[in-house]
Amino acid sequence: MNKVVILIVLMAYLKIHSQEYKEINVPIDSSTKLITYSKVIEVAGANKDSLYRKGRQWYFYYFKNPSGVIREENKSEYKITGKHQIRILNPPDKKGIQSMKGIVQYTIITQFKDNKTKITLTDFNLKETSYFPLERWLDKSSVYFTPKNYFYLEQIDKEMKSLIDNYEQYMKKKENKKTDNW
Repeated sequence: MNKVVILIVLMAYLKIHSQEYKEINVPIDSSTKLITYSKVIEVAGANKDSLYRKGRQWYFYYFKNPSGVIREENKSEYKITGKHQIRILNPPDKKGIQSMKGIVQYTIITQFKDNKTKITLTDFNLKETSYFPLERWLDKSSVYFTPKNYFYLEQIDKEMKSLIDNYEQYMKKKENKKTDNW
């Protein structure tokens, strides 16, 4: 009888203290097989030159260190490429404290055509001594797979969707024309 009570208490303890991680579906590019967030944004009445200028301004609006983010500005191809990184946290411990898991780096590409712009976020990797692509976290047969990976991927997913939403709002925002009225 005591063994049954101990077993029930132990199972209840493990249930309370074990965290369940909900599987998350991150977008995977069909050709590259890489985690890739991408969105084409329609901006009526805007030519590619004005969109390029506004897209460049967005980097300076959104990032704390835009000069460190922007790696290539190709005006002839109407394309800006950058590298950025975000911190991800471990799940909270028993005291509710979260420590840092690491730094996730990714590539950001913005492209411009008349009446539309495209933003692509790809090449996600965990900053370590050697290149660690995050796609390893998705492979359930990999030694790097653990359900805790979903916790990390959820943070990245939320951050990338927020970045794309911010970009879209900025690019669609009407510019205030300055008048010289006194």
